[in-house]
Amino acid sequence: MSNHWTNNLDMPSSPALSSLWETMAVTFSRAITEASIGHKTQWKVLQPPTGSGKTEGACLYAALQAERNEALKGFARPVGVLIVTRLIDQANALASRVNELCARTVACARHSESTATADQAYASDVLVVTHKAFVDAAGNIGGASWQKLTEWRGGARLLTVIDEALANVVEESRVTLQGLGFALGCVPLKVAEDFPGQMKALKDLISALQHQATDALNDDGVALSLLWTEGSKWENAEVNTDMRHLRAAMRATAYDRLTIGQENGIHRNRIAARVDCTLEGAQSVLERWAFYARSGAEHSVNSAALLVPDGVPGAVVLDATAKQNFLWELLPNRAEIVPIRSGARSYRTVNLHVARARGVGKSSMEKSFAKRYARLLEALEGRLGTDRSVFLCTHKVNEHVPKTFQHRFARLEVGHWGAIDGRNDWKDFDTAVIFGLPFLDRDVWATGMFFALQGVQDEAWLEAPSWQGHHNVRTVMHQRQMSVSIIQAINRIRCRKVIDESGGCAACDIFIILPADKVGDAILDDIQADMPDTNVVPWDFELDGPQIRKPRAGSSHDALITLMQNRAPGEVSMSLVQRELGLKPKGLEKLRGVLRDCGHPTTRALEQMGVKLVTHGRTRGAKTFLVKHEAA
Repeated sequence: MSNHWTNNLDMPSSPALSSLWETMAVTFSRAITEASIGHKTQWKVLQPPTGSGKTEGACLYAALQAERNEALKGFARPVGVLIVTRLIDQANALASRVNELCARTVACARHSESTATADQAYASDVLVVTHKAFVDAAGNIGGASWQKLTEWRGGARLLTVIDEALANVVEESRVTLQGLGFALGCVPLKVAEDFPGQMKALKDLISALQHQATDALNDDGVALSLLWTEGSKWENAEVNTDMRHLRAAMRATAYDRLTIGQENGIHRNRIAARVDCTLEGAQSVLERWAFYARSGAEHSVNSAALLVPDGVPGAVVLDATAKQNFLWELLPNRAEIVPIRSGARSYRTVNLHVARARGVGKSSMEKSFAKRYARLLEALEGRLGTDRSVFLCTHKVNEHVPKTFQHRFARLEVGHWGAIDGRNDWKDFDTAVIFGLPFLDRDVWATGMFFALQGVQDEAWLEAPSWQGHHNVRTVMHQRQMSVSIIQAINRIRCRKVIDESGGCAACDIFIILPADKVGDAILDDIQADMPDTNVVPWDFELDGPQIRKPRAGSSHDALITLMQNRAPGEVSMSLVQRELGLKPKGLEKLRGVLRDCGHPTTRALEQMGVKLVTHGRTRGAKTFLVKHEAA
């Protein structure tokens, strides 16, 4: 790897990097040996920092293993490799990279968009799949989908390399009292008669949730309470918790005529998806343990389950943020943290500009985003030159707004939480701005995660969730999950690339607004721990100061494309478009003209995502909408 890194990639090496690559190779080899003799061992978790060649090293090891298989054909057992990565584009790139390193076709990417056949995957020394495909198949180890991933012409694959921690490794199930009532009301009489056991289960679930909701309101608004510890509570002759056949029968329901009295395909599909999701969630909570939660006026029953059981062959996880990822602390019997040498990276040329404020979560940011963004843009333009390239990370609901503002930078691009991890789109940018933080529903998310990984706890734990010296482990889990997401976002820009022997990078500026409390302090500590030598610079930015008037004359076309990309299928009124894009009446009329032009690039881009302009009525009272259809 050292020779490949310096001679083929023209990248600077160091003793720390060489030690890291050696640890990776030894860990891969150990995992193969243990899998080959049938040992069910812990997952081996490595934390190679971003930019240290972890993915390239995995591809090189896989290519060398394929070469070894060919050289020792007939004399030694061949070793098949499974590589698991986040995204489809990454799967394609990794398979191509392995083939390039091997100078022949030994790797195959298999996913929903690939043309590779099952036979090609079976014949390949190296198979590359996405996190989602892996998790879906792992839910039924021994099933056909799992065998297609782990079996090949050489027998069982002996090494599974998981690039970054698996997304959605815990399945969360949640149904609300309102959602259950709505779904039950949508079941036609004939269907209800055909599925009496399922209907009884749903009615009993509603009754249990109503009872708990009443108790919560009478008991000073208790937010969390254990409902049952195992699904067997519901097993009796009258109740059937298996909703699969009911869900299938419900797919023929004309929800549009049932709810609005007329045909409307978009409305029908939206209601169908809502009902089906509720029934699926109901089965999950009925068949597992469950807890009650109240958030405002919403009452819900919740459960969760670890989707990846024992039995993954030779699993090695390459997780750049393993130090902060609380998942591994909750899986001590399944995961072995492999120590690596420190000093592979230095961020001494990175300036981390830190401001503090309250109200940086999704709801608060959405309410005042345009006003706050105008202040942010003025502050950034006062500090940065016009030659800078800026990556802005924010919430999905606000992603379109920055595109409506003019800016003086060479480039300014926007991404949103949940859609940036692992991406290389901004790898050459010199500035990252974290504007709004990815808060989760702390109590519900952390309780479900903890129960799924550590087992169901009692009512006393729900009231005082201490664990392993943590006074409130839910708070720690939530904060650490935010730290992981923030560190991932920061490392989308060029600080990810090593340029010298000390592991340094080109100069970068990071701007972030952290909570003005202990959570903000802990996040800052985590960033510094994962990015050693970073220069922390106080930033006197005031999030909610006097209003700044900035020209909103950016591209309404780009902003509209992003707005519709992030919207669910359905109708969007032009008045909402005007408000979201900050358009004046004249600007709205110009945009209408563009949307009526079928050949305009913006119209074509919208059509590709299933969005069309529709007018209801012919008189002066006619109303115009953008309608987004379900993806094919």
